[in-house]
Amino acid sequence: MKAFVSWSGGKDCMFALYRFLQDSQNSAVALVNMCNEEGVKSRSHGISSELIRLQAQCMGLPIIQQGVSDKGYEYHFKRVVTNLVETQGVTAGVFGDIYLQQHRDWIERVCSEVGVTPIFPLWGMETHQLLHHFIEADFKTVTVSVRSDLLANSWLGRTIDKAFLVEISQLNGVDPCAENGEYHTFVYNGPLFKSEVKYSLGDIYSDGNHNFIQVISQ
Repeated sequence: MKAFVSWSGGKDCMFALYRFLQDSQNSAVALVNMCNEEGVKSRSHGISSELIRLQAQCMGLPIIQQGVSDKGYEYHFKRVVTNLVETQGVTAGVFGDIYLQQHRDWIERVCSEVGVTPIFPLWGMETHQLLHHFIEADFKTVTVSVRSDLLANSWLGRTIDKAFLVEISQLNGVDPCAENGEYHTFVYNGPLFKSEVKYSLGDIYSDGNHNFIQVISQ
């Protein structure tokens, strides 16, 4: 099965891709990363487009980055996928969603309208176990944003490891995998990588109800 991967640079899309590729008949044609209108940051996680491109390069995978406004998201997403269907023979899309039915409904509708099958390798997994399996697979990941009403800035720049899993699981109202946007991540190494993404951490800044830490490519 030839698929594109809906891509943010974070742990869920990475683990979805990893699980999808466990079947040797599957292949990832391209990562699709929707950026802000200026094209300088990934829309979902606030990570620089440059760093996302470097991540794809270190994985040896093609990436398509599309700048888009809030109102134009669906139109541009469909346009990118339609082009992949027509030029690359893509028949499926891989998504890292776990349990948010409303988001899945949107994905299924949009994919149906452009003629591809949506694949959800993580769907329905218990989130504590999911994060445990992700860590055991030896992915290297750092937290890049937090919801300011749920997590303190001390969680920014944290490595996703066993200690992180223990601590995050003890918090009330916080999903261990952050399916509700409690935190976001950037994966810089792991079993899908040919080389490690070299980065450093910069200043902390706020945008709406999220706080971010700058992740700078080296």
